[in-house]
Amino acid sequence: MTILIMFQHQNIPKDSLHITKIIYKCNDHWHIRDVKLSYQHPSDYISIRDSPSSMPVYKLFLDLYYDDFDTFRNVYYSLGGIYVQFGNMLIHQRKLIKNHFVLGFIPFGGNFDEFMLPFVSEMKELEKDKIMTVQGQNA
Repeated sequence: MTILIMFQHQNIPKDSLHITKIIYKCNDHWHIRDVKLSYQHPSDYISIRDSPSSMPVYKLFLDLYYDDFDTFRNVYYSLGGIYVQFGNMLIHQRKLIKNHFVLGFIPFGGNFDEFMLPFVSEMKELEKDKIMTVQGQNA
């Protein structure tokens, strides 16, 4: 039996089985939403407040992850790598290793929270109304 997913197929015969909703569990609660949202990034469908001027507003999604690895073969000294990736890229671009950026390393015994404080404070500043020049235009 063939089951089609609405966002993957343009022409779905009316008598075929197709998926229109997805169900998922989050924080011990079940939720149902449109299947179109299963592949979209939140930056694609979450609305933001309107800009007071006619300037364009850009949404930026950062994927931050931590990888703990050993630095020596026989002795356990871990080193934590913190990486950032722009989630606004197309999926085939996000898979490329060149689009994963090293934010820094936390040595053995280091504190993750302490390391992240400057980054988090800079991101909070970025959340505020900042005017930047993007491709020669204020945004």
